[in-house]
Amino acid sequence: MLLKELNKEEYLSFTNNHNTHFLQSFEWGELSKTRGYTPYYLGLIDKNKIVATALLLKKDLLFGYSYFYIPRGYTIDYNNLELVKEFTMKIKEFCKARKAIFFRIDPDIKYQTIDDNANFIEGENNYQLVEYLVNIGFKRRPLTKFFETMQPRYTFRIDLTKENDELNANYSQAVRHHVKRANKYGVAIHEGTKDNIKDFISLMKLTEKRQGFYSHPDSFYYDFYESFKDHLTILLAEIDLNFILNMLNKEIDIINSMSKKDENHLNKLEKEKQFYENKIKEKNKIYVSSYFMVTYGNKSWYLYGANDMEYKDTCANYKLFDYQIKKAKELGSTIFDEFGTIGDPKTDSNLVGLHEFKKKWGGEYTEFIGEFDMVLNRFMYFIYLNLIPIRHKIINKKLRKEVRS
Repeated sequence: MLLKELNKEEYLSFTNNHNTHFLQSFEWGELSKTRGYTPYYLGLIDKNKIVATALLLKKDLLFGYSYFYIPRGYTIDYNNLELVKEFTMKIKEFCKARKAIFFRIDPDIKYQTIDDNANFIEGENNYQLVEYLVNIGFKRRPLTKFFETMQPRYTFRIDLTKENDELNANYSQAVRHHVKRANKYGVAIHEGTKDNIKDFISLMKLTEKRQGFYSHPDSFYYDFYESFKDHLTILLAEIDLNFILNMLNKEIDIINSMSKKDENHLNKLEKEKQFYENKIKEKNKIYVSSYFMVTYGNKSWYLYGANDMEYKDTCANYKLFDYQIKKAKELGSTIFDEFGTIGDPKTDSNLVGLHEFKKKWGGEYTEFIGEFDMVLNRFMYFIYLNLIPIRHKIINKKLRKEVRS
């Protein structure tokens, strides 16, 4: 078998027929150039036929060293262990020739079946594959519970082969209530265009400031659009302040017409009415929630989400998320991936809120097998593991400070 660098057509001819993860795609490789990586599109050739592919992202380091990251691992039949070994050895030679310290994979493969508390329960597992990867030379990275890895190690995945009625039935009662409330507030859902990226970014900046994190520079979202425009759905939830005020006025009139008024409810409605009257002086219609969803192969992923929580009472984000799931099904996806959650639901971290929100949609709580490094230079690998994290902490601290200011 031979290892070959593939052109775009060769690479796509294989990946388009193998339900490739979007992070393994040609598009992601091209987008990664804007983030300082050099992509390589490799294929394993057997009897003039491509039998496996991998996207290698090369990151240059000091003194001519580098490392390679293979996002979500190879596009390969992982049941064919000998093929996995052959491809790994060929990639090892390829990376060594480019002064790589190591290369890393994090296959999109379930590790084991878990319950709501991330504890192992009887069911499907891939322990044999994990053991085999270690046996052929990979070093398994520590199993993490949060977002310390290159890609999330836990997620929720919704089976879209079910009918919409069954999907709705799997939603929590709170979700169904919130979607109903969003309809009451007249929340409208729109599928956006490139022009709406600016609206998404405005909402993302509000989200970053509220939660104290930094996601990406503005240019990244435009670059993402250019790379994935054939696979990207931009979704926006809009509220009409006039509609809401009319709705509130009707509710207030109904209460005032009653012989026995609910004063607490009336006061709440009056305060809410005043809030929207003040806001309508600025504009009538407002985008309050926006998502980026990418569809590739047989899956759709909820990638980026942003909300203006001043309008959280409209529950617009719930209606938008429901629409997103149904849109993924309409596009032919059989799996909707919520793209990341935590592996410790009982933590006191502020990430619990994110976890609880994603859990409400009825998906399977999924744990991936984790990250594996093929170490090619042990001394430099030690230096990389111990010094690079310090640099990242300094950069992240600086970015968080900028977001808060």
